Amino acid sequence: MKKKENNEKFNWELLAKYESNECNSHEKLQVEDWLSLSDDNRKEFEQNKSMLRKIDTYIQAKKFDTNTAWTNVHTQISPSKVKSIQHKTKRKEVIAQFYKYAAIVVVALLLGSIGYFIGFRNQVPTVYSEIISAQNQVVQEYVLPDGSVVALNSNSKLLFPKKFKGDIREVTIIGEAFFDVKPNPEKPFVIHAGDAQVKVLGTSFNVCAYPGTEAIEVTVKTGKVQVINTNNDLLTENREVFLTPGEKGTLFAKNNLLEKSVNTNLNFMAWKTHDLIFNKVPLPDVIRCLEKVYHIDIELTEPELNDLLYEGHFDGKPIDFVLDVIRLTFNLELSVDNELYTLSSRTNKQ
Repeated sequence: MKKKENNEKFNWELLAKYESNECNSHEKLQVEDWLSLSDDNRKEFEQNKSMLRKIDTYIQAKKFDTNTAWTNVHTQISPSKVKSIQHKTKRKEVIAQFYKYAAIVVVALLLGSIGYFIGFRNQVPTVYSEIISAQNQVVQEYVLPDGSVVALNSNSKLLFPKKFKGDIREVTIIGEAFFDVKPNPEKPFVIHAGDAQVKVLGTSFNVCAYPGTEAIEVTVKTGKVQVINTNNDLLTENREVFLTPGEKGTLFAKNNLLEKSVNTNLNFMAWKTHDLIFNKVPLPDVIRCLEKVYHIDIELTEPELNDLLYEGHFDGKPIDFVLDVIRLTFNLELSVDNELYTLSSRTNKQ
């Protein structure tokens, strides 16, 4: 006949005595009879025994001084003149209680560890995306997950999460980009650009942070921008500046100096718009601007050409048209050889 299963919970104090070989013959039989009643009882017994062994291992690892502990317990629970048999009885009770509560602690720790492990495993890692522009390529418009729009100049890279989480929107720019940030007062938009950090709520601005250049520049078109110097290697008083439209923040790499100034470069967005304005600008500066906007090489052959000042406006015109106008303005020669444009003084023909 099948034995009736006994679902009664196991006696913790009796288990403690059984595990420490302090049971009398009657108690030992009581434990073994209980174990034989069902597989569930034996399973519970094995689980409890495993926890108790972990307690013992922990005590040994911490070099638990049982003698000192018992002496302290003894002085608390027993008078100085007590019979030896009373010592033994008290000791059994204390050990049983110790195992009982220590096991509870171990169970709590194990459950906490399991919960932490499950929580850690269930964390969804942030997935990042990137957009990269080639050496002679401009990405005119890319919409970020929050609705903000970014344009990338050539040879640039933007790193951003596929979904903005938490109370901040963070991206990283390597190169040059123009940002039109969607307003969200509860979620600031933060850009990491080398040693500079740009923080905004909703605005439009240009960030130029090519690796190896002398400075990082942030130029504001609309709204308000905070630029922070995150490089702590060199001591400097000015760690942050606030910029409004028409202002520029520059972080110089050489001396780790962050400066605020009025933007005098009317063409800071020309790489994106191809809208070029020159107001009596030295010809070498005009050439550098054209090279950046059109991704070409231009050479001035004679030193005296560096003294020429050019004034003009080109809105979305091709480079051949722009250079031809400059050639006619100063009566120069223009030639093209393997994508290299050359401007030189016109020679008198015989």
